[in-house]
Amino acid sequence: MNISPPRCSFGLDPFKTAVALTIVILGAGCATHEKQVAEPLLIQAEHRLAKAEKLTLNTEGQAAEYLAVAKTTAGELRKKRAAPVPNSSQAVTLYNRAVADLAADVPTLVSEKKNSGILELRDTGTGETAQLLVESGKPGEYQPATFRQIIKAASIDKKGLEEIVTRPGVGGTVVGIQQSVPPVRLEPLKGYRDPVTAVVDFPQSSRATAARLRFLDPNKVSDVKLEGNRYTLAADFSAPLASYGRINENWVGFLNMVRGERMRGGSGLLMMRPYDPTRIPVIFVHGLLSSAYVWRNVVNSLAADPEIRRHYQFWVFSYSTGNPIAYSAYLLRDDLQYAQKLDGFKQVILIGHSMGGILARMQAINAGRAIWNEQFKAKADRLYAEVPEDSLVKKSLIFSANPAVKRIIFVSTPHRGSSLASGGIGALGMRLIRLPLKVVSAIPKSVLAAVALNEDPGKLKIPTSISGLSPANPLFKAMDKLPIVAPHNSIIGDRGKGDTPNSSDGVVPYWSSHLDSAQSEVIVPTDHGAMKSPKAVAEIHRILLLQAGVR
Repeated sequence: MNISPPRCSFGLDPFKTAVALTIVILGAGCATHEKQVAEPLLIQAEHRLAKAEKLTLNTEGQAAEYLAVAKTTAGELRKKRAAPVPNSSQAVTLYNRAVADLAADVPTLVSEKKNSGILELRDTGTGETAQLLVESGKPGEYQPATFRQIIKAASIDKKGLEEIVTRPGVGGTVVGIQQSVPPVRLEPLKGYRDPVTAVVDFPQSSRATAARLRFLDPNKVSDVKLEGNRYTLAADFSAPLASYGRINENWVGFLNMVRGERMRGGSGLLMMRPYDPTRIPVIFVHGLLSSAYVWRNVVNSLAADPEIRRHYQFWVFSYSTGNPIAYSAYLLRDDLQYAQKLDGFKQVILIGHSMGGILARMQAINAGRAIWNEQFKAKADRLYAEVPEDSLVKKSLIFSANPAVKRIIFVSTPHRGSSLASGGIGALGMRLIRLPLKVVSAIPKSVLAAVALNEDPGKLKIPTSISGLSPANPLFKAMDKLPIVAPHNSIIGDRGKGDTPNSSDGVVPYWSSHLDSAQSEVIVPTDHGAMKSPKAVAEIHRILLLQAGVR
């Protein structure tokens, strides 16, 4: 039997048939042939990273995968000599992502291994064990052991922020959470939130065996040397602020007014980050029916400027806004003095919205007995003699200016009161407010009788913040005669009507918010929430740069 070889010449001559057969042998003929093409290294790394992020591995196994991907991508960076800000580089994107993943695992790894130095991680792909040195202590580096938790910046919901402030570059952006248990004074209940950028270096010499993981402060470090190149250090400055979570500002503000003893999020002077002696504290003070969250977009927008980040640190004062104004001002004064004693700073800037501006003003006046005398009139001398020197009443009404207050920015501040207190909404608010027991019990009945809203001795009431906002309040009359010893500026809303000086923001009329002594006054086309105006934020930005000597 004659068996002929298979043909796909379709009648071609022997020469052409031979050519066709050669093409088949080379992989391009009629027979089915699977193409064997090597997958690019970075695509393999991306698949490996995605798989590691999805799989439920133990922390060590997952961290080993992240480290392996970071090593692969770092090797690509070493080859390519990328630009200082390699936005579009796939190697940088994967490196940043893998390092952020790795950094987020570090607190758990350190806890599990009882070791904050060299960690050993087994690569599940090769079976090899890699060593990771967690470094700290150098200038511009965080001590990673202080972080109870590290969160990837990419995983944080940033909705509610009007802009996302980032710096493109190299490094895994994360948020480091420092949290005391229980929280210490001046620390938010949810802990300090630090912007952190992690980088991993891999050994280039035969003597070094461990990869090196560093946690850098992007406020202090702007570039980093990595794999033989110097790059801009990546940063996400909005992530720490957003990591506190989203809330219903109106509802929380209402609860904090009527049920101040059960305030959400902590009360008092709160530092957003641990104190930094190289930066001036800027303290934001919210107003009535509000909370510290009202400042988040202002803080976030200001943080977009490197000069602002270089010169300032942001704090907030959170308080129950139903309490008497003078008492809330005393709490701010007491916390500010405590912080000064603790940290030793010599200057601070206050930014107050609405009633918060009154609290700020009361840090920069020498009251003497002016407020006391105006409040108690003919009974002032007798009550002064009766009331102990260390009483809450005297601490709240008799005080001196804090010389550390170097500037105040007033936003929609009712320096001479507001008719809100006499309206139906004000009356409703006064009925709902429940003052803290420590306030009620600290006021002698003789003092209470002198300031009571109802002169019936059986129905004495302590004035709340709402009643205290009345233009008839002796507090305003006294303060209007006392100079503000710190330089100050005003931002005032007119609802876009352009009718100043006959204007109002809907809550505070211009005649109450205007100060002849202000170094500047800016009218913004908004209602009472003037700090939400881009024009207002730009004015705060201008004043801060001026104060820092940048302009």
